[in-house]
Amino acid sequence: MLFDFTPHRIDIKKKGGIVLLSSKEVMQLEDILGLEQTTVKVLNNLANTTQDSQSKQLFQQMAQKNQQHFQTLTKHISTGQNLQ
Repeated sequence: MLFDFTPHRIDIKKKGGIVLLSSKEVMQLEDILGLEQTTVKVLNNLANTTQDSQSKQLFQQMAQKNQQHFQTLTKHISTGQNLQ
């Protein structure tokens, strides 16, 4: 599937046609992206405030993974790349 952002909709291109996401689905996608950003901030804050080195490393790894999720989603959405 491919995504193309327009001001008020996202088109999902599939073989044989285009399926439009509803405004509710677009809002849910935006919510997910916002949650990924919030999660990264929280995990980085936890990594910076913990005294335990193993916990610090775990929080940093988790923050990096969530940042990668956010970047991958936004890259695919903004450039219309395949999400698979």
